This record gives sequence, structure tokens and C-alpha cells, in this order.
Amino acid sequence: MRRFLPMLTMLATFVVAACQFDEKVVAVQAPQVVVHAVLDPGAPFQQVLVERTLTGAVSVSDEQRFDPVDPINSGGGIPIGDCQVSVSGPDGVFIGEEALAPGKPFNYHTGRYVLHLPTEPFGSPVPLRTSGRYTLRVVTPEGSVVTGTTVLPYVFAVTGTPTIPFNRDRDSLSLSWGSLAGARSYLLRVESPFGPFLLFTDSTHVTLKGDLRNYFASSLEHVFIPGFRQRVSVAAVDSNYFDYYRTRNDPFTGAGIINRLQGGIGLFGAAVSVAGRTLDVAQDSREPTLEGVWDVTEPDNAVVLVQALRLYVETPGEPAALSGWFMPLNSPDARVGMVGTRSNGRIVLRMLANQSASDTVAVWSGVQRGDSLIGAFGGAAQIVFVKRGF
Repeated sequence: MRRFLPMLTMLATFVVAACQFDEKVVAVQAPQVVVHAVLDPGAPFQQVLVERTLTGAVSVSDEQRFDPVDPINSGGGIPIGDCQVSVSGPDGVFIGEEALAPGKPFNYHTGRYVLHLPTEPFGSPVPLRTSGRYTLRVVTPEGSVVTGTTVLPYVFAVTGTPTIPFNRDRDSLSLSWGSLAGARSYLLRVESPFGPFLLFTDSTHVTLKGDLRNYFASSLEHVFIPGFRQRVSVAAVDSNYFDYYRTRNDPFTGAGIINRLQGGIGLFGAAVSVAGRTLDVAQDSREPTLEGVWDVTEPDNAVVLVQALRLYVETPGEPAALSGWFMPLNSPDARVGMVGTRSNGRIVLRMLANQSASDTVAVWSGVQRGDSLIGAFGGAAQIVFVKRGF
């Protein structure tokens, strides 16, 4: 055995040497200007987002709750303020004015520029023409110039989406629309708590089954979640939009996004809504003793955040996935999405903000005892929910 030890030591030395790679210092790349703007006649206002690429030279926070008023900062980006932003089209030139973030100091920048006519106040709607050609120009304080052009598809935007009941165990959703001039493709989008479901199609009709899985979600969750009101929309998009979102950066092949901006990267495109529905999603009963509406009882000194909640067993098993909605204490007409789990009898419910499973506002944990759910929000006092009609 001792005769083999020197040989094994030498072999180990060779293996270690073979696994050592040359080390090189990669210089910090100069940041680029990134611009995102999509003209949509159905939107209440048109906006342009201007930011810098992340190079590692500037620390950013990725733990903030997303704020649509401040999307770049709350999304972990680096906004560029004090830019000159304009969009010219058939009805003249729209100017972009940087939106302020409530409660922030005067020198705080959002990088979000809202377009309006020079003669109209901030936030006023701008006239957009179908088949109209529009040119974007962004000038940063450092002198970088980014330009791009887009043409709106020839269609009048559909505004408003009717809300319809949708039982995912028994229903399917069918949407159809006419063929539209100027549309490079049609984008189907379904809002889901686990991330949007997206699909480009050249067809003018689509049918979605209730048990559809979301292949964009981390665990292939269902697209339609009981207890949620989910918007389904179809938009006619131009070539800029289609090419940008159907491509991505690939570090192995070197293939990158198709970028049609000059002087920067990003998107200046057009999307016009042509069809849509809002689905009030439900499902058949799986566990009647747990599923249903639960009303809160308010003991002394308890911190009560909700007044009622509706539970579904979204996926049975061990653990089981739960979903539903809750009514905030001071908003009796509101219904806000909720997801949760049940494992070894322990129930954990996460109350969401913005219908997003990644944005939790409160967590309730407890157990079921007959007609009662007994638990608490965090370390607060005990809160009991009693099942309605038990």
C-alpha cells in the first residue's frame, strides 16, 4: 500500500494542475443607454423609460417592491434623469417630461418620461394615428443621442375588457379578431400571479384551456389560478416589438437581441389592443371542509389586516397548493389575490400586492380546527377566521 502512496500523490498533483485555469481581469465596460417605449393608443398615457446598462460599477437594490410610478429604481435599474425626450409624428412633436416620485427629494430621478403636447399639461393624452409613423429622439445630459422609428398597426384600439366567470375545470376561452394591416404578429398575454404567460401568433384566433400550464413560471404553475381576476389580452404589434421580444442575449452562441435603435439599445415599438377579457377564475370543489369563505373574528389587541378570505385547494397533495382572494379590512369591495400552502396540517397564506406572487404584503400562518382557522400574522396576536355557512 505504501508503494502506491507516492504515485497517488503525483496523480493528485497532476489533476489539480489540470483543473487550474488562467485568471484574467475583465475591465468594467462603459455603460450604454437603454430606452424602452411602446406606443399604445389604448393606454391612458404614453411613456418613455431611459436607463443605463448594469455594469457592476454602481450598486443597485433588487429587494424593493415594484412601483409602477418608479419602475426603474424599484426594478433594480439605474435611471437617467434630465434627458431631452421627444416623439414626432403626424400631429406634431410630443415632449417627454420626467415624472416625479411622491415623497422623494427634488434631485431624485425616475427615468420615466411622460409624453404630452407642448400646449397641453403633463399627463394629458396624446393623439396617436393608426398607420402613423413616429420618430423617437432621446438626448442624455452627457450628450448621447438615441433615435428610433415605429409605425402603428392599422387598427382602432379596443378599450375596456369585460369580466366573465371562468371555471378552469370546465371552461375554455376563445378569442378571435380580424386580420390587420401593418401587424407583424399578434401577442397573447395572460396576467398571472406567477408571471405573465406570453405567446406570439400569426393566427387570428386562439383557444385557451383552463388547465393550461405556464412554461414561463419557475415550477410550471397553472396559468389560471382560482380566486384571481386575470386579464387576457391580444395586441397587434409591429416588427420592432416582435423582433425585440422573440430574441434574447445568449452568452454561449453570441446571438443577441434584435435592436433597431441608433445610439443605444432597447425598444421603440407599437402595440395596439385588439381583443381582451378579464376572467374571474374559479374551480370545482376539491375539499369542501377547507374551501369557501372565511370571516375574521377580532379579539382584543389583535392586528387584523383582512376581514374575509376565500380559499381554494389549487393543487391537492402533500404539500397542497392553496389560492384565493382576501378583502382588506378597510376596503369591503376589494378582492386581492392570495396564494399559500398546507403542509402537515400547517396552513400558510401570503396576501399579495399587485396580484404578484413575488410581492407579499402579509403572511398568515395557522391551522384548521373544524370551522375555524386559528393563527396569526407574523408575531402579532392570535387571529381566528370562522367558515361562513359551516
